[in-house]
Amino acid sequence: MSRIRAVKEKITNELLNPDFVKKFIRYLIVGVSSFTIEYILFLIFRRVLPLPVVVTNILVYTFIFWFNFLLNKFFTFKSHKNFKKQLLSYGLLFLFNMVAGNILLFMAVTELLKSLFPGTPWIPYYLPKILIMVFIVSWNFILYNKVIYKD
Repeated sequence: MSRIRAVKEKITNELLNPDFVKKFIRYLIVGVSSFTIEYILFLIFRRVLPLPVVVTNILVYTFIFWFNFLLNKFFTFKSHKNFKKQLLSYGLLFLFNMVAGNILLFMAVTELLKSLFPGTPWIPYYLPKILIMVFIVSWNFILYNKVIYKD
């Protein structure tokens, strides 16, 4: 019982740490900015470019890679060390997110929403991208904070 209590106390102390809270707020600012830019570009590219949806998603995701990496490195986590190591780690996570996001977006979530809302064509068009982005943002903060940008 005391181990569980110790773990709870450690987690609580970390979550209430002012530096952690500030870092999380900065992460949310970068996340909202990235989300907004990524989603707007996704919609614009879908409408303007005659490309398959997966290709459009990859193009947008590649653009947002640099935006997000640099803002998180220098603004959110204020990390000024290990640029190459962080870029490699971030790049691997980026590839994982792109593959997982595309699989979820275009296979699982889109088909699920089509079956749940058969008469509503806008839901499978807009909602899956948002849902996948929420999942990716959630696990990214933990990995950025504990692994990638840890100095």
